[in-house]
Amino acid sequence: MKKIITIAVAALFSMVSFAQETTDKADRVMMIKTVDGESTALMLDNVKDITVEQVAPLTMDIEVSNITETSMDIDFPMPEGCKYWLMCIQKDEITGTPAEVRKAIKEKYNDEFKESKFLRIPNFEPGTKYYIYALMFDQDGVAAGIASTSATTLEKQVAKDEFTIGVDGITKTYANVTFTPKDNTMKYYYSVVSESERQQMIEQYGSLREGELEYIKYNAQSSGFELSEWLGYVLAEGPTTKDTRDIIQTNLTPGTKYYAFCFGLNTDGTFSTETYEKEFTTEAVVPSDNVITCEVVKTYSDGCDVKVTTTNTDPYMVTTQKASVWENYLSQANGDKKLAARELLRISYGGYADSYTKTGNQEFKVETSSSNSDCVLIVCGYDSDITTDVQIIPYKTLAE
Repeated sequence: MKKIITIAVAALFSMVSFAQETTDKADRVMMIKTVDGESTALMLDNVKDITVEQVAPLTMDIEVSNITETSMDIDFPMPEGCKYWLMCIQKDEITGTPAEVRKAIKEKYNDEFKESKFLRIPNFEPGTKYYIYALMFDQDGVAAGIASTSATTLEKQVAKDEFTIGVDGITKTYANVTFTPKDNTMKYYYSVVSESERQQMIEQYGSLREGELEYIKYNAQSSGFELSEWLGYVLAEGPTTKDTRDIIQTNLTPGTKYYAFCFGLNTDGTFSTETYEKEFTTEAVVPSDNVITCEVVKTYSDGCDVKVTTTNTDPYMVTTQKASVWENYLSQANGDKKLAARELLRISYGGYADSYTKTGNQEFKVETSSSNSDCVLIVCGYDSDITTDVQIIPYKTLAE
């Protein structure tokens, strides 16, 4: 800032005293109102001098790149002398006098930053023009410049029927998915993803196929393959029918929305089609009113005999873990026994816990490899997911 005028406070007091001889100096307040409609009150006895300064304007060259249907990259290089700046992005252009534009940005800004930012911003609407503003403040906190630009997202691509996707045999934990390309010689990639995972990928990478390609690149690098070589193994040609468990190597979650999707992909990592999707929802788990009673009858160095009685023939699960292992799962689930047991069963049985359930009254041995250890039995109704409350029954194995 360049200083223009300095006014001695004594002279200012003299002027005020001339107008208000009966008012004590300590009670005098000077009100400063800006053209932006902001006002500041100053007690005159606290003011040493007043300077009128010229604001040095600040500028910022906003650059927009990598525009997709729903996202864009925006570079905001904060200029020297800028203390902080406000980012405002909206579909409506801000018009009016500079003061009115500043006021609108202050009211509608999305975020405040104190440094340069390169942002990948998702969740835009396809084929829509957006206005991008940065209101900059100098080291004294004075609005010293407005930078603006605009960008239009790509129009939503209309599918050209390169693929049809069919989903049938939907259960609580799996479904059969068929991908049929129009061109049987075209290479393509396919998978299944939950709605929440799909949204995360779109938010992070701008689109589902971009996110999946990053995942493919990661797998190739982790396995020590070049991308083209890895794609030679994972890309498909012609019609493909798969059980979802063979695609994602685990069970689907009951009562959850999923998307079977595919897109044309060349071995050099370039896309040849847009993404095709088919939405489906797995069956929900029905809670069970089965009352399960489990009693430890005899302990061994490698497990224990149990006696189980039930009130109906709904399936149930009895498994065992070291007590310390169970406590770790429980801690990670913030004390929620059902969440902890669900994760433990998922990892222990790899999505095939249903193959180990039992029904009705039974006596059997539950085995473990932990001798002379504090252990627990984990008992619950189970039909593709936990259907009753989870019971934890402690016991201790014998020494070998």
